[in-house]
Amino acid sequence: MVAAAISLPLLEPVRKTDPFRNSHAFDFFSRIEGRWRGNEEFALWLIQRIRPKTTVDLGFDKGLSTLVFAYQNEGHVFGIDWFEAGKYAEKSFALDSALNSISYAIRFNYVKNVNLIIGPFSDVSKTWKKKIDLLHIDSSSTHASLKQHYENWIRFLNPKGVIWVNDLMAYPNEAGRFFHELPFPKVVLPHGRGIGIATQNESLLTEIQRKFL
Repeated sequence: MVAAAISLPLLEPVRKTDPFRNSHAFDFFSRIEGRWRGNEEFALWLIQRIRPKTTVDLGFDKGLSTLVFAYQNEGHVFGIDWFEAGKYAEKSFALDSALNSISYAIRFNYVKNVNLIIGPFSDVSKTWKKKIDLLHIDSSSTHASLKQHYENWIRFLNPKGVIWVNDLMAYPNEAGRFFHELPFPKVVLPHGRGIGIATQNESLLTEIQRKFL
């Protein structure tokens, strides 16, 4: 039986100071475990550079990526995740950690623009309505799953929207191969476990290469 998607309340965005100056928030983010560590600096820069109205984070795990995307972001961030077969205990723990982390971040005014959706990625895409400016695909490390998520969500991407794929160096024959097959101009960064950025916005890619390579 497939469970229906559950959406937590959408909150208003926070408008505060420069993200690099609030050490309390970064201290908090640094305590959140997860394989997404090492991507924070680039993510914060990217959010300020493209100022996305809608960010979709496919696979929020323990919440770090969703929180970083939401920090100092005047748009809205949607974290989506689901319980994979055989990993219910692991994902239940991750979901509990994410909810606790996001509740803490909201309480201390680090973010206010987060919406978590718990449901199968394909089912959520069937009822999705919003155009997407930043699509972060980190829900799987297999080529087949990543391709399926891409095919389900690419129709919502704005013409100059950005696709972020993680784990390119950790899984070169899976995530890496999927990313290199994308029909977009692209750049690969050695941050974290390997970041792939694909977009039709070639001036953005040039700026990323100049600043981060």
